[in-house]
Amino acid sequence: MKIIKNIFSFLIALILIVLSITLSLYSFGVLSVNFIPNLISTSYNNWQIAVVYLVVLFMSLFVIYPYFTDKKFKSTRLLSSESGDITITISALSNLIKDRVKEKEKFEDIKIKIEELDQGLKIILSGNLTVPGDLPAISENIQHDLKSYITKTTGIEVAKVQIQIDDVKKDNKLPKNVE
Repeated sequence: MKIIKNIFSFLIALILIVLSITLSLYSFGVLSVNFIPNLISTSYNNWQIAVVYLVVLFMSLFVIYPYFTDKKFKSTRLLSSESGDITITISALSNLIKDRVKEKEKFEDIKIKIEELDQGLKIILSGNLTVPGDLPAISENIQHDLKSYITKTTGIEVAKVQIQIDDVKKDNKLPKNVE
């Protein structure tokens, strides 16, 4: 689906470029005065050109549609009982995740993206990691710890924890027992 959207976006951008160049050349007088009126009169009562215009319209609507829909969910349900539902907001869940990661590892400038999947939440962490240490082991430790912590704390099933390390910083502190 994303490939189709990218192709449509490319084609619409290409059409806009051609249209802009044509109108600019027309405005500067490079194209004849009758170019645009002839183009419009040629398309009158021509069903093939009408189909092309409708295809371009639907491609445009397809590209623009995601900007008017809200894919993100604002909160997720923790518990349902006879008394009612208990929900947690995404910002509260993000704060819980940030606090846990900062407490356990030297992961800074954390950005969190949360997606809801059928299997549970998908948490995407990105930020800067301070080492010394084994990056894969540290990352795997964060993934397992965060997954179990969120499940234990909130009861929400976590399907996947994805980590993107934007920058690696070295810890320049010397060990305490150096003479």
